[in-house]
Amino acid sequence: MDQENHPEEEKKETKQSKFNKLQEQVDESIREQWAEEQNQLKESLIEEDKFEWYIPHKDDGPYNEEKENEGLEPLEFIGAVDISYSKTDSQKACAALVVLSYPSFDVLYEDYEIDTTEYPYIPGFLAFKEIPSLTILFNRLKEKSPEFWPQVLLVDGNGILHNRGFGAASHIGVVMDIPSIGVGKTVFAVDGITQKGVKEMSQEKLLKGGDLEYLTGKSGKHWGAALRSTDESKNPIIISVGHRICLDTAIAVVRACITKYRIPEPIRQADKRSRVWVQKTYDNFDQHHKKKKGVAKKKDDPSPED
Repeated sequence: MDQENHPEEEKKETKQSKFNKLQEQVDESIREQWAEEQNQLKESLIEEDKFEWYIPHKDDGPYNEEKENEGLEPLEFIGAVDISYSKTDSQKACAALVVLSYPSFDVLYEDYEIDTTEYPYIPGFLAFKEIPSLTILFNRLKEKSPEFWPQVLLVDGNGILHNRGFGAASHIGVVMDIPSIGVGKTVFAVDGITQKGVKEMSQEKLLKGGDLEYLTGKSGKHWGAALRSTDESKNPIIISVGHRICLDTAIAVVRACITKYRIPEPIRQADKRSRVWVQKTYDNFDQHHKKKKGVAKKKDDPSPED
């Protein structure tokens, strides 16, 4: 007699089947090549502070003076990258690179790259979908406005909290040789850390804005931290080391970038602005094209996201 699966086992199998289905969208040989490249780049990964700036304290002149006497510069330029995708075609995208002033968060520099990505999203390989467009943006920044080169970069994705310890934030940081921080929403299963475990911990311990818990693996290593940004946002953001920065400094930078929203302001600006470009470049055109053909979406049709 066959035994029925427990609900948790069925849920796990469903998640695994979705993961496998996504993985199979790209040939195994390409995935192996990507994994090898990640492992090679990972050899250059630095998980400690390697920069010459400090986060200025608004009401602590002696602290700021002490840091400047040490030869450090105040943090002034914070960069962020994000990529938005068309609602009608997940391989049509707009990458955004913004640089904001700190602590005013004025947008000093913004640039965009419209692209049709070669590959769909494959779990664990996000950087390979996005790095071509981002490389163009960073090269253009270096050529056009090097004075706005960011002192630290926030990336909408994970850093070392990744199934191979080298997520998009680490990948971009190493390739561009820039201190980088991963600010994600997804938890990879790493060293005993799970999405379910983090969710339960958050509900139990992250009770108000500013509450934070380290994500510690069975090995004792802190792979990242879950931060409840505001009282209103119950779901935490996941902070992890990208490159050339330690976890505690990464946390301090992200905390300094939280305004009244869940998402740190530099990433929020990159996300918002890239969405506008996607809408006017792809989605408005596609919708107009469909209307001309007489196949415009009806009001009562379910949206693609339903």
